[in-house]
Amino acid sequence: MNIFVVEDERWALAELVQLLSSYEPAHRIIAFDNGDDALAAAESTRPDLVLTDINMPGIDGLELIEQLTRLDSTIKCMILSVHDEFEYARQSMRYGVGDYLLKPVKKEALYQAVDKAIAVIEEENRRREVWFHGSIARLLLAEETGGAESAIEREVNRQRYVLLLLTLDKGGQQVSSREDKDYGGGFDADRYKRELADVVPPAVKIHGVELDKRHTVLLIPVSSSAEEDRIQHAVSRIANGMKGLCTGHPFCVQTGLALKKENQPLRGVYLQLKKCVEEQTVFGISTYVTLGKKREDADLSSIWDKVRIMEVHYKKGELQKGQRTLELINADLCQKQVTKRQLRLFVQDMLFSLKYRLLSTSSGVVSLNDLQEDLKHLNECAGYDELTVWLKEKLLDLYFGRDSCDRNPKELVPLLLQYIHAHYQENISLQQFAVDHHISMGYMSRMFKSQTGTTFSDYIAAYRIQKAKELLSGGIDRLQVVSQLVGYEDTKHFSTLFKKFVGQTPIMYAKEHSSDQ
Repeated sequence: MNIFVVEDERWALAELVQLLSSYEPAHRIIAFDNGDDALAAAESTRPDLVLTDINMPGIDGLELIEQLTRLDSTIKCMILSVHDEFEYARQSMRYGVGDYLLKPVKKEALYQAVDKAIAVIEEENRRREVWFHGSIARLLLAEETGGAESAIEREVNRQRYVLLLLTLDKGGQQVSSREDKDYGGGFDADRYKRELADVVPPAVKIHGVELDKRHTVLLIPVSSSAEEDRIQHAVSRIANGMKGLCTGHPFCVQTGLALKKENQPLRGVYLQLKKCVEEQTVFGISTYVTLGKKREDADLSSIWDKVRIMEVHYKKGELQKGQRTLELINADLCQKQVTKRQLRLFVQDMLFSLKYRLLSTSSGVVSLNDLQEDLKHLNECAGYDELTVWLKEKLLDLYFGRDSCDRNPKELVPLLLQYIHAHYQENISLQQFAVDHHISMGYMSRMFKSQTGTTFSDYIAAYRIQKAKELLSGGIDRLQVVSQLVGYEDTKHFSTLFKKFVGQTPIMYAKEHSSDQ
């Protein structure tokens, strides 16, 4: 903060500056030998704390305090004077003077008074910041803005800002407490403040407003186009660095930037930027978008050829080929870096097309509610791994989930997969399944491996371990409970199997990934 020292006697001023230099560089000590210069400087460099003598040429200390209080009521003042008179103390109290110290001031008394004043200022600043941020959050999240503008709304609408919207895109994945602290939970606004320190003047206050656990807004006051350009360049650099930070983690950090002009409603700019981020960010990777700059849609015509090939495989009951083609489709979408908006449209069109062509042959009807439910699940996917798993389940149910007494033998494998997914906690017998469907166990086993690329026992184990990872990430850390929930009564066997698939014990995995740490 800025600390003004006002004293007309040079030797006394030099001594005060020397004593107060111990507060640097955390705070700036600015010296004046008269009140007029101090008052003029306060117009451009607002002081947080003022230490002033009373008797000075020009305006005296009390008049200076009165003028500063009118300029900004939050400025704290202290008087240093040789006058031990009640009238001076009484007048100074009218302006909220924190301390009245008699000269010569002892070093310990000065430090004690300044420390106390700094602590009060910091606490008041913290409370004002919390109130300001809460007011901004309510303004941005309000469903309607009817009625007269509030004082805070008028203030922020009048100011010129660079507006940043940071979005933690983690889909339906559990994010560990360490990841949530490092990259979530408001994305640590201080990280951006530190990164922007070289381009934003120290006196400029960057406001970090956490709207919820996934959305944070940064408001950076600016006064010129040159400042906007410098900040935009720095934000672009920081956002690109986010890609590296998020590599290997089940989430992305999306960064959106907008320029809010003077007297432009902040909420209107925020809503435009929010829509831009939702539509223009690339699915599955951290992206930086600027309001007003539209990303061109990728050409997906060649991918539709793969969709038709995939459809043929599923209709023939060739599960492994169908799923492999689905993986190729998602790999193409990833390579083309499609936006979340374009991906939603593509998946919606693909599922509608597949459902329509399939159900039209069986007098079925494509339900609008089903498509809306599809989009709901799609929005919970943060990356292509999640998307692939969800679509595999979706297509498995679409093509092999129909009730039928006369199943093609190839449809038995998808039927078994559905049964595993629904009953993985139970004791599942391949032999019993084969008997129930009047087929030899050996043939069923060969057909299962042919269509899935793995053995029946390995598939069940891998599926159970995946479910165990989800439970451990969700905060269940009792080994016996997790083991039983995924179908293993023998905890030791479960632990050995978990380490085989994951590369570490369940306890170690829980410590690194638990969201309840």
